[in-house]
Amino acid sequence: MFTETADKIFQEVIDKYHIINNPYQTFFSPYDKDDSLLEHLLYRKCWIDTVQWHYEDIIRDPDI
Repeated sequence: MFTETADKIFQEVIDKYHIINNPYQTFFSPYDKDDSLLEHLLYRKCWIDTVQWHYEDIIRDPDI
C-alpha cells in the first residue's frame, strides 16, 4: 500500500512540474501538512528531486 501511494504521489509531482517545466516555478503541495504529513513530505521531496534533475540538465548544457 505504501509503495502504491508513494508512486502515485511521485507521478503527480512529475506531471505537475512539467506543466510549466521551469525550476523557478512556485511550489505548492496539494497535501496539507497538518492532515496528511507523510503525503506532504513525499510530494515535497519528489518536487525537490525533480527540480534538481532539471538543474543538472541545465548545468550540462554546453551552450551555457
